[in-house]
Amino acid sequence: MKAMATGVGRAWEFSAIFGGQTSMFTRCICALVLVFFSLNHCCQSQENPAPTSIEVALGIQESLDQLSALNQQGQGGSTAAISLRQDILVKIMRGSFACDSVLARIQVEIAYTEETRILLEGRGQRREARYALASFLAGGVSGAAGSAMSLTSSLSHTGTVVGLVGGGSVLALALVHASTSGPKQAVQSPLNMLAQILGVPPNSKSGYPPVVLALISVPGPEGGMYVSRLPTLWRQLNRLQVDEHSKKGSSLQSVTCDADKHMQTTAGELSDREAMLQDLNAALLALRSRLGGLLDQVQAH
Repeated sequence: MKAMATGVGRAWEFSAIFGGQTSMFTRCICALVLVFFSLNHCCQSQENPAPTSIEVALGIQESLDQLSALNQQGQGGSTAAISLRQDILVKIMRGSFACDSVLARIQVEIAYTEETRILLEGRGQRREARYALASFLAGGVSGAAGSAMSLTSSLSHTGTVVGLVGGGSVLALALVHASTSGPKQAVQSPLNMLAQILGVPPNSKSGYPPVVLALISVPGPEGGMYVSRLPTLWRQLNRLQVDEHSKKGSSLQSVTCDADKHMQTTAGELSDREAMLQDLNAALLALRSRLGGLLDQVQAH
């Protein structure tokens, strides 16, 4: 919007040179000037590069360098060194607390997801039990009755018919059971902590603090490599669909929706969502552990 406003201002100044003419030629020139200045401004503004280390992500690299220089000069106990050390520790603790906030919300979503999954699995088990009972009644009872009738010559034809009906009933039940989807339940979680990781806008309760986003964008094992590679791993494990046409894995919508969407999900989709949240939780715990190591390192110096 700022670039567009700048382009409009330049175009207006350019049109003033022509004495306020409203000819088609002047309008075309003004439009070209508008597009030129807008594109030029957008090209000049580049996204900030990803931080190269945890220290850079926390904004303490420069302070660490200054503190190291003071220690080498034998001024590690000076007022300046103490002030730098305190500033570094505060920023590390702020990053650690932000990770704790994210981890707590992930645990809440795991609890909601697990509870709903257990509910659906219970319904599924009862559904399987009813199918097994119906199959037994249709196949076993009718088969036994048909066999008993076949022992009597006068009822052998009737027994054969009863057996065929029982076998057909079992086949019909199997076809109905296979074609009917399992039980579904609306998502109960008010959070969708997987959304931002998967490139979907999160709800107002599930956004990640900027410092956490900076930390998980650090490349390499010391940073958020384990977080950034999770979506690829989930697709390889068929927990997440490769695309919307894939039949393997859960859909992006099913693992990133919240209770407000009222989306119906299956036990399998909830199981995939829970596993993905557990992976994310473990990766952030590892990142938080590295923050603790950095905190101990600073305190030791």
